[in-house]
Amino acid sequence: MQTFHSLRIHIYQYFILCVLLWFPYEVKAQFTNKISAQKEQHSIFSDILWFNSEIDSMARVDVYCLVPYQSLQFTPVPLGFQGMYELIISIKDDSGKKWFEKKTDKSLFVEKYEASRGANAEFDYNQHISMLPKGTYSITIIVKDALGKSEYRHEKKIQIPQLPLADSKQSIYQMSSIMFASSIEEKPDGKILITPHISDNIADLSDGFFLFFELYHHGNLSNDTLALYYEINNNDKVVLKSEPIMYNAGKSKVQQIYMPVKQALSLKALDYTIQLYAKESKNGVIADSILAISGRSLSIEKTINGIVYTDLEKAIKQLRFVAMQADIDIIKSSKDPDEQKRLFDEFWKNLDPTPSSSRNEAFEEYYERIEFANKNFRSYTDGWMTDMGMVYIILGPPFQTDKTPRSSDGRSYARWIYQDNRQFTFVDNSGFDDFRLTNPFPSGTKYRYKGN
Repeated sequence: MQTFHSLRIHIYQYFILCVLLWFPYEVKAQFTNKISAQKEQHSIFSDILWFNSEIDSMARVDVYCLVPYQSLQFTPVPLGFQGMYELIISIKDDSGKKWFEKKTDKSLFVEKYEASRGANAEFDYNQHISMLPKGTYSITIIVKDALGKSEYRHEKKIQIPQLPLADSKQSIYQMSSIMFASSIEEKPDGKILITPHISDNIADLSDGFFLFFELYHHGNLSNDTLALYYEINNNDKVVLKSEPIMYNAGKSKVQQIYMPVKQALSLKALDYTIQLYAKESKNGVIADSILAISGRSLSIEKTINGIVYTDLEKAIKQLRFVAMQADIDIIKSSKDPDEQKRLFDEFWKNLDPTPSSSRNEAFEEYYERIEFANKNFRSYTDGWMTDMGMVYIILGPPFQTDKTPRSSDGRSYARWIYQDNRQFTFVDNSGFDDFRLTNPFPSGTKYRYKGN
């Protein structure tokens, strides 16, 4: 079992870890088992990366799969709840030859039902390692929920380049796959802790992220200076290009490099590719020819975090059903966007039911209800501003609903019944599903997180 807030474990302390990389060289970067994954529900997360190995002309390919507990169905058992799934990983080359296939049965246990629904942001971590020669490979990851009878499938391709022999004299630069890292922390002893992000979707990385990769130099050592930069593309059009970073290369066979990415969060919710380039730089002049290149897919999907922080001004207005007006006024009083975001985050931090975890279930539930209201209760205004939207956001989905056919006078009624016997009646006088409460909503009633 892994958690998003579990303790960091050092590579130099353990040989086999639930961390993401093992290097045959002297390791300068270390990885935490606080692996970052998107907070999507009912999904799995995967990544495929290749790195050089100590075996001539062979690459080490790492296949990662994270299965969030909330993606599975759990059943009551003595002392808690149990979930089960089957994991299938298969690797084929472009000729159809099967290089690997493995089926694994997994069993999970939690003491409390809330944990099975993601309250602690727990997930099951899987990693498979294969040694593969040059070629293009299709990798299929299948998760079959034994109890829920649902299936999740990811199919990805990876291309392994020709890797020179260890005794090659030709000077060649190569880059490994690119890993997204949500954070990189330098410890007092000089060690680097990296938190990998197992997903193409970077929408929730609101503070930016890093590109982590290895740079390989084959041949005699040299004093080369390389210019490293990345481009983000959509439909073959460059939408973002970083400034080049000068890097002293050629003095080591392998170097681990990480580059910060901040601007990508301003992009629209679309699918992209990111390309990383290495070019020679002499006397401040960057050559046109490319010495090494690596790339991967990148996406910005509409997650709750992504939607909220795309329009923070609207998100602050939408606090009306959870915050007092004085709280909203404090947040709005600052004209500095960064300070507004800090105050907004601080407000939600105070309502976080599980402050020791990376998730804030109250924040997620509240804005998911707003999204639902906007999609289902829109009338002459946004769904969250309607009476039905207000009741739904504050109290959640009703236990029972009734709706009468439109009468001869053009009116239609809807009734929502909650398990605590509270009832709310709405009337549409217009014929356009503009349902209004027939009685005022209880004054001062605010949204409060109650858990599942």
